[in-house]
Amino acid sequence: MDKSKFMTNNSSKQVIWTKNRRGQNIYGELYLPSNPSPAPLVIYSHGYGYTMPFIDSHALVESGIATFEFDFCGGSPESRSDGSSIDMSVMTEADDLDAVLNKLQSHPAIDRNKIYLSGGSQGGFVSIVIGVRRQKDIQGMILYCPALVIGDFEQYELHGARMPERYRFGNMIVGKRYVDDLKNYDVYAEMKKFTKSVLYYQGSADEMVPITYAYHAEKSFPNVQLKVIPGASHMLTFGHETELFEEMKQFILNE
Repeated sequence: MDKSKFMTNNSSKQVIWTKNRRGQNIYGELYLPSNPSPAPLVIYSHGYGYTMPFIDSHALVESGIATFEFDFCGGSPESRSDGSSIDMSVMTEADDLDAVLNKLQSHPAIDRNKIYLSGGSQGGFVSIVIGVRRQKDIQGMILYCPALVIGDFEQYELHGARMPERYRFGNMIVGKRYVDDLKNYDVYAEMKKFTKSVLYYQGSADEMVPITYAYHAEKSFPNVQLKVIPGASHMLTFGHETELFEEMKQFILNE
C-alpha cells in the first residue's frame, strides 16, 4: 500500500531505522498528526509473510493519533528489514518490537504515557508477548485475530509430527526455532499478568485461528473487550475498516 496518497496537510511521515539486540536493521514508518502536543501512538505489528502496511491508518492520524508500522526481520519475502525467515519466530519478532518500542519512547512528538501496541495474526501474538513484558511502558493493546494457534503448530499444521529443520509454510520457509521458541511459553498464563485494557477482535469464520483461542484469551486477560465479527474470516480487517477504526479511535482517545 502506497500511503503517500493518504498524506494531508494534517500529517507527516518519517522513515525510522532501528536495530534489534541481534544487530539487525529494522525498517519502519512513523505517521505524525500536525497537532503540536505530543500525540498518542499506535505501534502496529504485521502478520506472517506480510510487510508493514495495514489498512489505511490515515484515519487515526487525522484524529490526532500517531501510527508506526514496520517490517519484522525475516518476516516476509518483501521485508526491508534484515534477516531470514529460517531464523524467524514469534520470539525473534518480539525482540524486534521491543527495539521499536525503545526507539519510539523517546521521540519528542510521542506521548510516552499513551503508547498502544496493535497487531494482526502473528503480529497480534507478538504484541501480547511484548505487551506483557513491557506493561509499564504501554497503555493498552488492540489485537486483530492474534495467531495463538502458532503455539500448537505441530498439532494443527503438522498433524502431530515433529517440526523438521526446514518447512515451507505459506509464502516462506521457516526453521525449527519457529516452533521451538514457543515450547516453554504459556501465553494464557502471561495474559493473566496484563491488567491494562485490551481490545480484541476475532472473526467468527476464521479459517486459520479457531475462535476457541479467542474465548480462551477472553478468560485469561483480566481487562479485555472481545468483539467477534460475525462471518468474518482471518483477514477480518478487509471490509470492516470503518467500524474497526472508529472503535480503535474511541478506545485510544477515551482511555
